[in-house]
Order: sequence, then structure tokens, then C-alpha cells
Amino acid sequence: MDLTGENDVTPLEGGRTGQIWRDGDTVVRPSGAWTPTVHRFLRHLRDSGFLAAPEPIDIIGENQEIVSFVAGRVCKDLGNSFVGSERMLLSAARLLRDFHSASQGFLERDSEGQTWMLPPQEPREIVCHGDYAPYNVATAEHEAVGIIDFDTAHPAPRLWDLAYAVYRWAPLSDPSHPGVMSGLNEQLRRADIFCSAYGATAEERQQLPETICRRLQALVNFMQARAAVGDGTFVEHVAAGDAQL
Repeated sequence: MDLTGENDVTPLEGGRTGQIWRDGDTVVRPSGAWTPTVHRFLRHLRDSGFLAAPEPIDIIGENQEIVSFVAGRVCKDLGNSFVGSERMLLSAARLLRDFHSASQGFLERDSEGQTWMLPPQEPREIVCHGDYAPYNVATAEHEAVGIIDFDTAHPAPRLWDLAYAVYRWAPLSDPSHPGVMSGLNEQLRRADIFCSAYGATAEERQQLPETICRRLQALVNFMQARAAVGDGTFVEHVAAGDAQL
């Protein structure tokens, strides 16, 4: 989707169509029980000098939040030459590394009760984004410049976030699936590029395949559990085949 536009109230396409709106330099979107914690975390990021995430502005009532608009183009199709370029891959890995560095210290300094959408993972090293995929990264001039949608942020090891990012950006998925344009060798090459640009250690690389499997199984379990209790968002995801993917 293209997030550039005029300064008026405009629906933003993508996930949860019709529920997320741009109003000038701000975005109005659904909130949850985790939103106050996420807003404190977003303030921590800015205090740490990381300006590539939304600035928290307000929580309206019980079901809406306002954050600053992160400018840039967002597109989930890695087959698109703009999104799937090696330059984009390198910058996305470096942006994730910088985000993780800025994330440090929040868990130790935040003195209020914390609520997260996704269950924390041990060891609670940093706050991970939880869904660092092309559709949640704003881009400009063939480089990743911003991160959006922090609903899935939760405490976990850095490797937990890196695992999901590599899965999405390589992407490590069967070429028969929609949007997967390359075979295994190219996927592994892109995974290696991402890990190198992120600065992954040899030990982290060895742990990565198993961690990717655990991360994806945890996601499937969460999606299916939420869908089973009637959560509309996850009912839609499961019906669309996301869990099977």
C-alpha cells in the first residue's frame, strides 16, 4: 500500500481495512489492553534516539489510539523489485538491529504494570516488535526507514524477533505459496544477507532454524486459540489460510 497522501482523513489499506485512518500527520487505529504499555515503550524508543517508530499521542476511550504517521511506502510483495531488492534487505536488517539496540532498558526502567498482546518469551532480553515483516516497514528510496504496528510487541530474546524477520524477508516459505518468488537456494542467500547485515553471531545462526520453527508454531497456536474464542481478527486470518501458510 502507499501511505503517501493529502492531509485529510483517509482510510489506510492493508490489515484491518476500514479500522485504521490517517488524519493529517496522525493515525487513528484500534487499541487494546496492551496499548498503554506499548505507548510507554514507544516513548522509550524516542528517548533512546530511535525516531523510526510512531510517536504515541493519545488513547481515546477504550478502543482507539492516536499515533504519529510514519511516512513511506509499505508493500508486502517481495516479488516487487522495490521491496525485494538486496538494498532493501540490507537496510531492513540494519533497521531491526537499531530498533533492538534502542529497545534495551525499557523492561528494567518501566515501573508500571505491563500488558502485552503476545505472551512474553524467556529470557526477557528486550521488547521485540513481534511482526517485523515487509508490510510493517515503511520504505523510501529503496531503503527501510520506519516501523509501524507495535500491537504485537512483547518481551523476548533478540533471536525471537530475528527468527520471524528472516522467515518473512527471505522469505522461508514454499515457492508454491502466493508471493514467494524464489526457491530454497535464493531464500537461504537472502537469509544469510539479512543475518550478516543484522550482525548475527555464529551461535545465533546455529540456533536460528530451530528458533524459526518454535516462533512460527507459537504464532499458529496463538492465532488458533484467539480464533477459537471468537476474536474477529484472528478468525479472519485463519479463514484466509494464514495459519496453514
